[in-house]
Amino acid sequence: MFKAAINFLRVNNKRLVALALFSLIFYGSFFFMSYVVNPAQTIRSVTSQRNFSLNLLIFVIESVITHYILIFEVILPAMRKERSRSKVWAIGILFFLVKFTFNYYSFLVERRDQERSSTLSSSSVLPENSVIWLLLMSYLYVLVISFSAALLVEWVQKGKERILLEKQKTEAELSTLKHQINPHFLFNSLSFIYGKVIKQDKETADSVLMLANIMRYALGKNTGVDGTVNIMDELEHMKNVVEINQRRYNHELNICYEEQIDDQSIRIVPLVLITLVENAFKHGDLHASDHPLFIKVDSSMNEFSFVIRNRKGKGRKELSNGVGLRNITQQLSLTYGERCRFIVEDDDMDFSVSLNISFPV
Repeated sequence: MFKAAINFLRVNNKRLVALALFSLIFYGSFFFMSYVVNPAQTIRSVTSQRNFSLNLLIFVIESVITHYILIFEVILPAMRKERSRSKVWAIGILFFLVKFTFNYYSFLVERRDQERSSTLSSSSVLPENSVIWLLLMSYLYVLVISFSAALLVEWVQKGKERILLEKQKTEAELSTLKHQINPHFLFNSLSFIYGKVIKQDKETADSVLMLANIMRYALGKNTGVDGTVNIMDELEHMKNVVEINQRRYNHELNICYEEQIDDQSIRIVPLVLITLVENAFKHGDLHASDHPLFIKVDSSMNEFSFVIRNRKGKGRKELSNGVGLRNITQQLSLTYGERCRFIVEDDDMDFSVSLNISFPV
């Protein structure tokens, strides 16, 4: 538990420091306004407190805990739909019940101590009902402040994501420009080889032509200004990848392909489906008829889904560090946000990926 606490402080130290500074500023502002209204009473109230520093410390700790839980455990998870609505309500209500019990008990203890020391006059006694309403109003104020802070945090986070996406696009464009000569040279060479081979071996020539078309597609010739391509272009070249791999193995691979395209105008991030399919050929065992490579594509007016599943190969594994899947996950998240679900299931025998994208109506 101690290690967990240390790890929590290490991960959230910036948030906690910011909330502590905010609490001190809030306390200082309240003290300043009180001093402006009644300087003598404010000074007398502060000097009469035997443990002013301790009370200030308790206030700061309580304020930090309150705002942290409300912002990062209740409001932001609710805004980002990371928790169900019922769980968010349960956490919020339980938290305020605990907070109310603590504050009300502290009030009773403080009033009892003042009564014992005869420092509490009858005119300054707050009725218990008034204290309850005062606490509830203060909680409402705290909730408004926390909600405002959560909106600010979310706005800053979205800004960082936009900057990161723009940076990645710029780096990708620069990388494309740096390596544009080599792909074009290779594409032209493949076209030349196709012209030479077509008369001797049509199947080989067709394979070369398919590879050349895939390379031209990868150069982004069909990509729109928003960085997406038509779903039919992506599927066409994905099928070319499947066909080339079938020819590599003399059409001995077992592949089950299902397609239902009701909306051909859908546009998606390019090369995602192709990468997932190529990954299956690279790491999967597709020779068993009872465990074929399964590919399913569905599209409707406002939704696209893609599922791919394969049995893992038992022989020598090709080197892989998961960079492709990580890049796909990040790219989909930055492009579609919460409208996209990308689920990877990896066990000892099988590997599967499901992709679902919802489009605004």
